[in-house]
Amino acid sequence: MTCPPELLSLLRDPVGREPLTVDGTDLVNQTSGRRYPITDGIPALISPTELGPQNRKFRRMYDRLAPIYDLGLTLGNLFCRGKLAALRRQIATMLALKPGDRLLYTSVGTGADLLYLAEQVDLRSIEWIGLDLSRGMLRRCQARLRSLGGTAMLVQANAECLPLADRSFDVVLQVGGINFFDHPAAATEEMVRVSKDGARILIADETNKVVRQSYRKNPLTRAYFQDTPDAADPRRWVPPGAREVQYEEVFDGRGYLLSFRPPVS
Repeated sequence: MTCPPELLSLLRDPVGREPLTVDGTDLVNQTSGRRYPITDGIPALISPTELGPQNRKFRRMYDRLAPIYDLGLTLGNLFCRGKLAALRRQIATMLALKPGDRLLYTSVGTGADLLYLAEQVDLRSIEWIGLDLSRGMLRRCQARLRSLGGTAMLVQANAECLPLADRSFDVVLQVGGINFFDHPAAATEEMVRVSKDGARILIADETNKVVRQSYRKNPLTRAYFQDTPDAADPRRWVPPGAREVQYEEVFDGRGYLLSFRPPVS
C-alpha cells in the first residue's frame, strides 16, 4: 500500500507541527532533523514522550485484541439482533459525506465502519485518512482497505496530538476509545484545529454504564478497565462557541452520539 502524495502533504511533525518530507522510507522534519518511519505503507507519527498511561495501556489492549476484534463485532451484532449494525449505519448517515469531501477518521480501528460509509458515498470519490494508536488494528484495516480502493492513507498517531495540517478536513469522525484517552478534551480540540470552517465533527462511544457493567467483567478486558475512570461527560469536551451541538444517548443508554460544528474562526 502506497501513501497518496496529496495526503502525505497534510502530515506534520507531532512535536511542533512543521511540514515533513519523504526521505526513502522515512518522513523527515527538515528543520529539526526528526525522522518518522513509514513501515508497510503506514507512517508512524508518535513522539516517544507524548503518550500518557491510559493511551499506552489501551494501545497494548487493542494490539492484543486486533486478531479477534472483527469477530467480536460480528458476534456482538448477532447477540444484539442487528442493533449494532443499525447504529453504525446511523453514524455513517449522520456524516452526510459527499463526493469531493476529505474525511479524517480517528480511532479507525480495523475499519469496520468503512462498509457503512461506502453505503453513503463512493469511497473512491473522497479523500480520507484513518488514524489509530494501535498498529495491530491498522494492519487489519489495511487489509480491508485494499479491497475498497480510493485515495486513502492510514497513520499511526495519537489523536490528542494530531500530526496534521490546520483546517484540512470537511468531516471528522471518532468512534470508540475516546472515553479512555488520557486527555479527551485535548483530542476534541485537535479535531477542531484540523477541521475546515463549517466542518462536521461526530464523536461516538459507549457510556460509562458499559464500562461498569461489561468491560470490567469481561475476562478479555477487565484487567485494563479496573482503574479506568467511569464518569466521562463528553459534552464537557465541546469547545466554547461550537455550533449545532447535538448529544444523544442511544442503544438503551449504552452509547452516545455527539456532533457539532467548529466555532467560527
